[in-house]
Amino acid sequence: MSVTFSVTKWDEQPVDEQKIDFPVNQVRAEYELEGDLQGKAWVEYLLYYLESNKEDGHLATARITGFLHFEGQYKGKTGTFTAAEKGIFDKGSLDSPGMIIKSTGELQALTGSYQYDFVGENSKLILDFKDNE
Repeated sequence: MSVTFSVTKWDEQPVDEQKIDFPVNQVRAEYELEGDLQGKAWVEYLLYYLESNKEDGHLATARITGFLHFEGQYKGKTGTFTAAEKGIFDKGSLDSPGMIIKSTGELQALTGSYQYDFVGENSKLILDFKDNE
């Protein structure tokens, strides 16, 4: 199953501008999700740039680690979940699967994972969720 999402905020800053040999940026992002998973997600990432392109950030390559926190509904049930992500962004392609590490509310029995899928302007999450209730 897949759901669509849009990035509504992306705030990226260097962790330390003085350390040129330590190209790590911190990102705070927000996503709006629509479909069976409907609501808002807040993401905190650390990106280690292996290759950067100041003219076009989509041409960069970076290792990613972070956490996503979702608030909203999944198939009509309301709650939250937090997922851990680890992967790589490589010239417009994101391979950073997420795994649910905690869920609350009516989603407290929710487990599983997701993958990102970017197709042109349409961004999707491919869900592999299980509601263990």
